[in-house]
Amino acid sequence: MSKDLCLRPTIHKQTDLWNILTEHSATHIEHSQAQQKERHNDKLSSVTNKFKIGNKVLLHKTKAEKQWSRKFENKWDGPFFIYKVLGNGSYKLRLDDKILAKVAHGDRLKHYYSRNNPELLIPQIGTHSPLVSPEDIPRNLEPIVVIEQPSNLNT
Repeated sequence: MSKDLCLRPTIHKQTDLWNILTEHSATHIEHSQAQQKERHNDKLSSVTNKFKIGNKVLLHKTKAEKQWSRKFENKWDGPFFIYKVLGNGSYKLRLDDKILAKVAHGDRLKHYYSRNNPELLIPQIGTHSPLVSPEDIPRNLEPIVVIEQPSNLNT
């Protein structure tokens, strides 16, 4: 028997196995791509529908986050107003009457909630109103006596 005749069944088995594996791989790739597309579209729709025209937002300063010299600076600019909703989660912003030239993506924005009564949070300069009124301090408190122990005692 020739070598060629002996190898034919093995070659046919290998090619059949190869065809089965490529079909399985193709179906697995199609399934994975469909899942990835669904996740991408869900994420994109959540970013796209996040803000509406007229909403107040803060814009994240991404450049300042990587610089050590700006460690204690505020990481958000604003508040801005949503001026125009663009495709793919992008927005055009305005500050008072000025429209910003650059477009901001929804990942760099967050809702701005203004404080209702800022006078309660920030004391006015020149007023000497104490944080605790004298009527709130109890009068029958005993003084606290602190006794220091000498540090050079030999025991």
